[in-house]
Amino acid sequence: MLPRWLDPRRSLRARFALILGGSGLALALLTAAVVGHVQRGQLVEQQGQSMRREALLLARTLDGALRQRLEQLQATADHPLLASGLFEAGDARLLLEGLRAQQSALAWVAIVSTDGRVQVATNALLEGADLRGEPWFEPATQAPWIGGRRPAGALAASLGLDDGEPPPLIDLGVPMTDMTGRPIGVLAARLHWDWLRDLHRSLQRGMSAETGIESIVLDREQRVLLGPAAWLDRPAPLPPDPDNPPHIAAWPGEGEYLSDWERSPGGPGSSGLTVLLRQPAALAFRPADEMSRRLLVLGSTGALAFMLLSVWLASRVARPIGDLSAAALRVVHEQPPRFAAMPARRQDEVADLAHALRRLHDELSRRLAEQQLATARYETLFRDAPVAIYVALDDRLQIANQACLRLFGAASIAELRGRSTAELFAADDAELARRRLEQQAALAAGGAPGPALEHRIRRLDGGQADVESTVMLLALADGQGVQVVLHDITEQRQAQAALRELNAQLEARVAARTAELQAANAELDAFAYAVSHDLRAPLRAMTGFSQALIEDHGDKLEPEARGYLDQVVLAGQRMGDLVEGLLTLSRTLRGALSVAPVDLSALAAQAAADLRRAEPARQVEVEIEPGLVFDGDRRMLAALVGNLVGNAWKYSAGRADARIHVHALSRDGERWFCVEDNGAGFDMAHAGRLFKAFARLHRQDEFPGLGIGLATVQRIVNRHGGRIEAEGHPGRGACFRFTLPPRPQAGQNEGATA
Repeated sequence: MLPRWLDPRRSLRARFALILGGSGLALALLTAAVVGHVQRGQLVEQQGQSMRREALLLARTLDGALRQRLEQLQATADHPLLASGLFEAGDARLLLEGLRAQQSALAWVAIVSTDGRVQVATNALLEGADLRGEPWFEPATQAPWIGGRRPAGALAASLGLDDGEPPPLIDLGVPMTDMTGRPIGVLAARLHWDWLRDLHRSLQRGMSAETGIESIVLDREQRVLLGPAAWLDRPAPLPPDPDNPPHIAAWPGEGEYLSDWERSPGGPGSSGLTVLLRQPAALAFRPADEMSRRLLVLGSTGALAFMLLSVWLASRVARPIGDLSAAALRVVHEQPPRFAAMPARRQDEVADLAHALRRLHDELSRRLAEQQLATARYETLFRDAPVAIYVALDDRLQIANQACLRLFGAASIAELRGRSTAELFAADDAELARRRLEQQAALAAGGAPGPALEHRIRRLDGGQADVESTVMLLALADGQGVQVVLHDITEQRQAQAALRELNAQLEARVAARTAELQAANAELDAFAYAVSHDLRAPLRAMTGFSQALIEDHGDKLEPEARGYLDQVVLAGQRMGDLVEGLLTLSRTLRGALSVAPVDLSALAAQAAADLRRAEPARQVEVEIEPGLVFDGDRRMLAALVGNLVGNAWKYSAGRADARIHVHALSRDGERWFCVEDNGAGFDMAHAGRLFKAFARLHRQDEFPGLGIGLATVQRIVNRHGGRIEAEGHPGRGACFRFTLPPRPQAGQNEGATA
């Protein structure tokens, strides 16, 4: 057995030594761990940023070197001799041989026709061969192409062997077109891979060997292009992750490395290279590990000093604490405490503790008296409270106030004592009784009351009453109980039933009126269709017979009569257009309103594209703000936006610098969709006629039209419950804007409205 002064369970000095020494050692370990962790993070960030710069520089340099060869190839493809499409094989071969002589990195250059046949090649190699199956052929017919590393293949015979193997080459290709832009083939080349490897090695010499950083380059197919010989032409052991910052990654079979991936710049003719720099984690974290070791040594030394200091402190504190313990035991044995036995000269914390214990004894005595008085007051309030309250223990009613007895129709507490929740609830509310027990089980002592529950209670006279009850958990001397408060809501339930009956009557009336309105709208649509159909027949007859008269007897008519007859035909066609406009106006607003988010920017762009196709000769600047999404019916909003953009296009026809601006505007908390142009505009004094059907502010010979576009726009906006405004100035353009209220998007459909 340990001596008392060494046993922490019996010696305060041993306990202090263990606590302070252990705390110091734990603090040292924690400090070393935290500092090491923080420094590791800083090293990852600092070294990672340096590696990222190196990777970006390496990627851009290698990509730039490959692009430079590709640009030289493109310049040759654009040479007038080749672009003419009528070159002689000998002349073209001299041009290609000159390019290869200028760029020693090129092993082979050839002109390949659109059917994949080699027409002309340096040293006449592979001329006449079919290269359609080559991986570079199809991409190079579309855009400049830089491929990956692969063997020389059929070119090995002329290039020789490298260590007994065909030398690896890199594919290059650019599309060839004649002076009219017609494709005539591909200018292909094979680049010595050794040239790119030597360039890579020269760039790596700038990296310090002490850091252990190595670089690996992947081609566009994520295969190793430059790096360890065992990895060439194979996927990297760890998939590249260029989108993440430099971080510690576990390489299969090699351990952890600080790794960073960077892509080469994109764009036409991009090599698609991905550059990886990695550094062993042990080298990256060496400064942090050394700092942690130094902190651990210092912390251990400090822990030993703490242990020695604790022994001295314990001897100063243990003796007066023993005196306080003896004084406290007298209180336990119901004897008068002797806190004043502490020496009067002591004024330290131990003396403060003695005085505090004495004040605590006096305060507890005072509070006990107050608690007894508060208990008596609570009993009085509980008994005379105007609301019904009862207390249950283990789901059995124990006490209840007078209001509760009256609510249940009981003469005394004896008639209710011992009843459970299931017995107090009405028989039909058994499920609510089970929910009440679940609420009670979830309550916390001294916490907030549970949620209110509406149910019926079973009165002792056999009747029932509607109540709203809340329950709160109580900590009682005999265990945990619940206090339940009941509010009689019988009259409130009766009023709610009457209100529900009134709402049902109102809903029936609304449904009847809605049906009447839908029937009226259907009749109006049928009338418009019938009128338009009945008008078409005589119009077709009038126009047809007039045209027949002109064709058969026009040369026999006097010029004046012929002019009158032409006016009859034009009037008939105009009347037909008006009838068709009436039908269009009717069809636009017909059917259910299906509300969903609609991208008005896309609809405006589509409308502008349609107008450009219809009038390709016009030069109109169209600016559309993206992301203009409003809630509404897509079919109707497409017609609305199409009419507004079409009007802006039409009325800006007289300007050489025609401009249309589609954007959003926020005003007074509302979001407005605006279509603005710099065209003919209008006088605001006549703005009231803009939205009337068949009413126009401009002559037909100036701007042709029927006058139903803006009328349709206004009806669609009104159908959605929105507002539309127009603003214009003669000769300075016009602006039409509308706002739509937010609507439900759950596929809600409305009936047809006028």
